[in-house]
Amino acid sequence: MKKTYNIYCDMDGVIADFNRPVNAVARFETEKDFFYNLQPIKHNLQAISKLIENGYNVYILSASPNDRCDNDKRRWLAKYLPNLKPTQIIIMRNGQNKADFVRTFENNILFDDYHKNIKDFENRGFKGYQIKKYYTIQRYVNQIN
Repeated sequence: MKKTYNIYCDMDGVIADFNRPVNAVARFETEKDFFYNLQPIKHNLQAISKLIENGYNVYILSASPNDRCDNDKRRWLAKYLPNLKPTQIIIMRNGQNKADFVRTFENNILFDDYHKNIKDFENRGFKGYQIKKYYTIQRYVNQIN
């Protein structure tokens, strides 16, 4: 019997190019439409789209500083992942532990660019893959199947 995996994917730095804009860290909390205007990381976005199309339980699990940024992220996701349901978008506050937001306790995988988030996930017994801009999610997808 094939396992059903729950794929949790960070947005910023994994499918949206957070590191491309100049002074992103200084700007993201206050600049209107900052997250909405991020460019996609196309190869990772395509890999996530394919997982959704192939029936995996895919969730976007993204940290945000405030409601305005939450809305920017939701708009970005509607534009680039239109087949993602609103219930598959989990937005938490900066500093919270992503492992606290999993929906089940088995077969959870996190794709994230931040090492601490991966370690937090693995400390709960889940699987984590650290993704950097030029490291493709696709190379890990074959390990999931």
